[in-house]
Amino acid sequence: MVFASALALNPDELLRQSDIGAFAPSSFMARLVLRSLPRGDRHEIEVWRSGATKTLIRFLDSKERGKYLVRLGGRLWLLTPSAKQPVQLNPSYRLYGGATLDEVLGLRLALAYRVEHFSREPDPDGALVALDLRAKADEGVLFPQVHYVIREASQRPVSATYRLRSGKDATVVQFLEWSDTSPVYAKRVVVNDLLHKGALTEVEIVEMQERAVPDELFALDAHAARRELEIPSLRTR
Repeated sequence: MVFASALALNPDELLRQSDIGAFAPSSFMARLVLRSLPRGDRHEIEVWRSGATKTLIRFLDSKERGKYLVRLGGRLWLLTPSAKQPVQLNPSYRLYGGATLDEVLGLRLALAYRVEHFSREPDPDGALVALDLRAKADEGVLFPQVHYVIREASQRPVSATYRLRSGKDATVVQFLEWSDTSPVYAKRVVVNDLLHKGALTEVEIVEMQERAVPDELFALDAHAARRELEIPSLRTR
């Protein structure tokens, strides 16, 4: 595949083409392994996503079976077998090791941010383009600023530094490995939580299936639909 020079593109178009949140299919099921570094604590989750606004996280560790996170738009709920009602959580809720859902799944940057400045940087592995992004709206955005670095030749992201309103760096995400088959997605990333003593979380996508996802999975009262996920023959239909 031949790519046009990144700097030949309009900055906003470059952001759309390199947007980490747009690489994965719009509707999919994926299985992820999260490791806390350097200790190596290992956890597994399953992700079901439909479009940009509906996400279900299924916890796969034996002690957490039956526990789910459901995100609809900007709202996040925790569902557990012991709770009669869903518990609404702050969107900044962190998974194992300190990574938020957006950092694990890939935030749709082009939808929420605009490019304020961009520049070209030399690198031994090929030129980089750095985009300084600012949120289009103050509400509903966890990090108002992002420093987004892209490999010019491939137009794939290398890193994303999420910043607080003050400009202080909060989280750095490094994109280390990409899938070598379609669909293309960031297969392995490392999240560095600078606000919590630099906690490191490695996130690896070990399975990705592009598929239709039924709306019933995201309904807060659809317990029967989610229980079917525990039956392997139904999960693969």
